[in-house]
Amino acid sequence: MLRHSRLLPRLRPRSVALGMSVLLLAGVLAVAGAQSPPVASGTAALAHVATLSQQIGPRPAGSPAYIRATEYVTEQFQRLGYRVEPQAFPFQFFDEPYLPILTVVAPVELVLHPATMIYSTATPEDGVAAELVDVGLGREEDLRGKRLDGKVAFAGRGQIRFSEKASFAAAAGASAIIIFNNQPGPAQTGTLLTPSRIPVVMVPYDEGLRLGAWLAAGPVRVHLVIRTVTERRSSANVIAVKPGTSSPQEVVVVGAHLDSVPPSPGANDNASGVAAVLEVARLLVEVPTARTVHFVAFGAEELGLVGSSYYVANRTLAVTGMVNLDMVGHRAQLLLSNSAGRGGLMDVAEQVAGRLGIGVQRLSLGSSDHVSFEGAGVPVVFIHTGDDGVYHTPQDVYARIDPNLLAQAASLAAALVVEIAR
Repeated sequence: MLRHSRLLPRLRPRSVALGMSVLLLAGVLAVAGAQSPPVASGTAALAHVATLSQQIGPRPAGSPAYIRATEYVTEQFQRLGYRVEPQAFPFQFFDEPYLPILTVVAPVELVLHPATMIYSTATPEDGVAAELVDVGLGREEDLRGKRLDGKVAFAGRGQIRFSEKASFAAAAGASAIIIFNNQPGPAQTGTLLTPSRIPVVMVPYDEGLRLGAWLAAGPVRVHLVIRTVTERRSSANVIAVKPGTSSPQEVVVVGAHLDSVPPSPGANDNASGVAAVLEVARLLVEVPTARTVHFVAFGAEELGLVGSSYYVANRTLAVTGMVNLDMVGHRAQLLLSNSAGRGGLMDVAEQVAGRLGIGVQRLSLGSSDHVSFEGAGVPVVFIHTGDDGVYHTPQDVYARIDPNLLAQAASLAAALVVEIAR
């Protein structure tokens, strides 16, 4: 899931009657024309998560691991009998050959645990050694009139994008910026969307508190070393096609991004969403739909929604609706979102969830592939379970994924696609 600043509010879990959901999904599919619809299988979806996150592992766009992931997803679609159309696109590749090194030099010596922001520039060969300066949240008003003159900016996460914090700090003369996480847990890798002028890292919440306390008491000096690579490469979306029976020129898209950030196996973000899409494809393989359905594994979402933006810009058929699945395997309840938190398709999704007996909560949220479609005027619904505290970190692992949530997400997405594609 694309992240560059804002966090999702924590929500109260709600119990879900999955058994009733399965029975009601069967009824919805039967109305649409299926004789004996298959049951959504959390076990089958979990197996996809295991392959993508454990066997293949971290899947940054443009990497050999991402190519293996596209091959796996292609094979799964083809086994179901779908025609698969790979869609290549250019993008700005980012890699970090070595882990960043950040140490406090004074008032004490301490090794910290940073995460490099995607598209951060590298430090000089011998790194950046300088005094740390507290710049609040790193907003323009926090830095107005300040000259950092080669010092390292220290900013809290929140309110504005990482890229804006970096830009304002660079304009004030900073040699680098350290952003500290505003919630407990490890530092998280986010994207700057485009290459930065200065190196940018995040440190965990507890280390940020410690740095802040030292700064309040006196001068703090740090030493930062980052090695990064940024270059033009190509990646691909994987599109499985289910032709429509009477309106094939109209398309309903159900998609999830396949890539992960470099340090993360991406079990929840977003092997879980891809697994749910594969399960939706299995559920609907024998269900006739008037409109064509595209099951899409999008590439380079973590770098700025690149794959979905390319799909939207190069579509040749009329897209009438989009269902996005991103992070659907952890926590306790499904959430329905789009950027505004409202709209006709959101209403339909809520009604379908009610028929399936799946408890959902509505809210507004962007930062995933549905935003590319919204920008083109396409009605969208984003199905997810919210932030889980360790996405974009090495701790986003298979063991944390709940197969029941995967089954609920697939059931809801399948029934919703039937509703808007028939």
